[in-house]
Amino acid sequence: MKTWLALLSLSLFTFSFAHADVKTVQNNLKKNFPDIPVNSVVASPVKDIYEVYMGGRVVYTNDDAQLFFVGNLIDLKNQKNLTEERIQVLNKIDISKLPLDKAIKHVKGNGSRVLYIFSDPDCPYCQRLEQELTKIDNVTIYLFLYPITSLHPNAAKISEQIWCSKDQYAAWENYVLNKKMPAKAVQCKTPIQEVQKLATTLEISGTPTFFLKDGSRVSGARSSEEIETLLKNTK
Repeated sequence: MKTWLALLSLSLFTFSFAHADVKTVQNNLKKNFPDIPVNSVVASPVKDIYEVYMGGRVVYTNDDAQLFFVGNLIDLKNQKNLTEERIQVLNKIDISKLPLDKAIKHVKGNGSRVLYIFSDPDCPYCQRLEQELTKIDNVTIYLFLYPITSLHPNAAKISEQIWCSKDQYAAWENYVLNKKMPAKAVQCKTPIQEVQKLATTLEISGTPTFFLKDGSRVSGARSSEEIETLLKNTK
């Protein structure tokens, strides 16, 4: 612990603690790194250090915006990871703006809880998540088919077949859980390309990614126990 604190102190000491403001930092970021899109800049809890949110991650800098501290800001007294808390807030989305007509809806039990899932049928982590979801009841699932063809070349074709199936979610489960190809279906218009554009807008870089009803983002496969906890803690 002492070594970690010493390294943290040394990292922060490397910054120039000149007084500035958010606007100064924003201008210096644009000047020093014009090709890097920055989502937001705010003052951090550390004096003269600023939080920069870019590319889905949080980093820290001073007014010069030349040196960066990459890591977690920890409130040891209250046992809080302040960086992680901020990422959770910054990565939230407005659920009301999701185009639910472009998702496959599946209701289990009373459907009282909600998950919005972006998933690729050929993604092994998506398949693992689907296995865990079989243990979850009383949930409404909105499944957005998001094939990442750069990783899974056949995923787009499979997604189209699933979307055009008579029972879409059954076709999805049969494929991701049982490796059973969707029955040959009549070609139809699918929203897959629109979902891919939506995923880019939402900065979803990998699958599975799912959202809770408060807009919180969760990346990667999670166990059924973890999902239950997330659902219970979401208002």
